[in-house]
Amino acid sequence: MEVTTLSDSQKLDFLINSMVEVQKTQATIVQLVTRVNALETRVTEQDKIIAAMKEEIKVLKDHDNTRDLQSRGNALRLFHFPGSDSETNLATKVYDKLLKPILAAAKAKGDLATLPQVGNTIENIFRAGRFAAGANKPPPPIIIKFTSQAIRLAILKNKRNNIPPPTDNLRRMALTEDLSPASHRKLRELLENEKVEKAWTINGSIWFLTKEPNAKPKQVKSVFDPIEKIIQ
Repeated sequence: MEVTTLSDSQKLDFLINSMVEVQKTQATIVQLVTRVNALETRVTEQDKIIAAMKEEIKVLKDHDNTRDLQSRGNALRLFHFPGSDSETNLATKVYDKLLKPILAAAKAKGDLATLPQVGNTIENIFRAGRFAAGANKPPPPIIIKFTSQAIRLAILKNKRNNIPPPTDNLRRMALTEDLSPASHRKLRELLENEKVEKAWTINGSIWFLTKEPNAKPKQVKSVFDPIEKIIQ
């Protein structure tokens, strides 16, 4: 087989053509890198815009949640109060069985000047749901709206040792703040988190204590923050 021998000029042409092809390839790479960098910049800018929009949405949701909590400012939620779907005179029953002993204790301590009667205590009251079938199903909670913030605070302050013992095989009755759905969900998340020792509410604000040594109570700034950010 005959071997073709290139002349010097042919070798030079081949080398020049190869260098031209390399330069073209390098120019293409530079163009691609430039386009990729431009796309990355656009993506970064879009990410910043999306993050800003998410923060704005969270601010609006926090504002809406605050208004919801304020609308519940004179209310408490009562759990495990016996009854039925056909019950009547719920305000009187709740007052006589639960609220009156607490209010009497508040009056005895000087937190109230007089003992308010049912009509001067409860502005509105209703069950938050219907009774479920089954003997072991708890009764639906009761929302109680009080006539004044002073009465509500007196009840919260004096409820601890003045709630009657349980009856009808039910758990002990409990009075809590009437939280918004978002705040209620976040409180449950904290109570169920393995890093949290306890969590509670004060006038709609959620506070918690972690299990870390020398931990101090912390307030939840936004109920729409992820639980990991809240407890970090």
